[in-house]
Parts: sequence; structure tokens; C-alpha cells
Amino acid sequence: MPNLHSGIVRYTNMTNYQTLIEKESKVMARLHQQIHETVKNRDKDLKSWKSACREFHTYCSPIDPMINRVYEDKIIADKELQEFVITFLELDPMFFRSGYIKEEMLKKIKKSPISIKQKDRLRLVLKDAVENRGTREFKKYCNLAIELANAEFISYLNVVSSYGEGTRKSRAKLMLKYV
Repeated sequence: MPNLHSGIVRYTNMTNYQTLIEKESKVMARLHQQIHETVKNRDKDLKSWKSACREFHTYCSPIDPMINRVYEDKIIADKELQEFVITFLELDPMFFRSGYIKEEMLKKIKKSPISIKQKDRLRLVLKDAVENRGTREFKKYCNLAIELANAEFISYLNVVSSYGEGTRKSRAKLMLKYV
């Protein structure tokens, strides 16, 4: 499986979303983890649990405005927002509610006018989804595959669905049904 991060295209006037998303996903995961750690002892230390909850719920991430735009826009037409979304999908960050965010991104990017290079990047994301991502948003990846499938991608799905093993094989079969 190719390294998704090696194919990330950067526009010279845009933010380095890879670094920002990686940093913020760690912060959000840490804040959420603090809630889980303090809830175990909230009978003895209610103040720590409430503090962890407050810190989590009041945290304003620098990526929040971009995520809000994903929810607000009907399609992702802005080049900078496209770069953010594709990078987010490439990195596949895991934090509280990230699956819902990815579902929305996948739904919107499917309808959006994107370049050939962006389509190639998203096909790599789809391959990674088949290989590694058995998460709640997998069917949205399958819906995106309908729009992005080409002969090479269908060949890849056929090989994995025929010769792959376990959940990887199952995901390839499911995506192939959509395509």
C-alpha cells in the first residue's frame, strides 16, 4: 500500500493542513481521553471530571472553521477547503466525532468539481479505506468510489475481493458492489 502522505499536493499559498490536522487530532483525542480517565473517579474527585468536561466542550480548535464550512457548503468548491478535506481524509484522524465529520466530507466531495490530481489522491484514500478502515463511514467511501472508479481502481478491487483475506476482502467486495 503506498504511503498516502507522500502524495499530498500543497498549494503555495495554503496552510499546511497535514501538520495542523495531525496536531489538532492529538489535542482533541487527549481532551476526550481526560474525560474517560476522570470519570472513573468522579465519585471521589468530581471537580477533576467537571474540569475535564469543561475543557473538552469549550475547546476551540483552529480546524473548527474549516469543518464548519464543510457542513455549511452544499459542495466543496473552494480550492483551500478542497485541500483541507482531501488532506483530512488522507490522514484519517481519529477523535471524538471524526467519523461523522468524514461522512460529511465524503458526501460533499463526491458532488464537488475536483481536479484529476485530487481524484488520484482520493482513489488512494479509497484504497486505504479498503485496506484499513472498517469504520462507520465506510459506506460513504463506497459512495465516493462510484464517482471515482476507473479501470485501474476496479482492477484493484477485483484482485482484493478475489484474493484478499478477512475484512480487507469483505470491504473490497462491498465497494465493488457499489461501483
